[in-house]
Amino acid sequence: MKVRCGVALLFVLLSGSLILAQDAKQQLNDQLFEAARAGDAALVASLLDKGADVNAKFRYGTTALFKAAERGHAKVVKVLLDRGADATIRDTFYQATAMTWALDHDHADVVALLLDKVPDTANDVLQSGVREGNVELVKVALTKTISAENLTGALLIAGADQPKPEIVELLKTAGAKPPLAVPAATLQSYVGKYTGDGGLEITVAMRDGNFVASSQGQSFRLFAKDNTTFRPWAFEGIKFSFQVEGNKTTGMTFSQGPSVMKLKRVD
Repeated sequence: MKVRCGVALLFVLLSGSLILAQDAKQQLNDQLFEAARAGDAALVASLLDKGADVNAKFRYGTTALFKAAERGHAKVVKVLLDRGADATIRDTFYQATAMTWALDHDHADVVALLLDKVPDTANDVLQSGVREGNVELVKVALTKTISAENLTGALLIAGADQPKPEIVELLKTAGAKPPLAVPAATLQSYVGKYTGDGGLEITVAMRDGNFVASSQGQSFRLFAKDNTTFRPWAFEGIKFSFQVEGNKTTGMTFSQGPSVMKLKRVD
């Protein structure tokens, strides 16, 4: 009986110690978040030294890196990244990352730091810079490797609507080339409506001099990869390939990443 009481007492003591340790850790993590929000890089480093979790999750799964990136606190962002902050984490509400918030608030210095950790987002940075006419973001993006196709898409966006000559020159210097010129008659032969399984419907048209694909209220301006294959100006990983039999366009293959769907042309 005495042994059982002793074991029970030890369990209570250990449980209490564990709860106190967890509370102390949570307090450190909460302080870390507030220090990141305030832009206090020295305090952030001190709290990490004391055991705060650099990737501790807060509301909607955000981390201290999210808040520092949103506020544009570059020194804090550098400390967090140097201490192992994960720049790939997405929140559970917007599915956004720290990079999303840095871009949303045009913090080019923060974007540059994050881009060193997630270089595969360079095209997203480039597209944001081109759309917004933000020369600094474009310069940051061009420090990383951008595919020839993505440079072409950015060049088209920069030269359309409200042309941005400084950005156009930056892109050309980086190697951006105009897309393949497809004969107008060939483009016109692809114009029409295409339907696939599951109710998918894509309409292809010439609009204001642009070759456009539309579906479910969304429209994409396209440029040619070759005479039968096209992709949107702004998005990589999406492809429209037209099937031609004789002199007649009979269908289209729509590809998005690994997903491929065949559609028939509706006369």
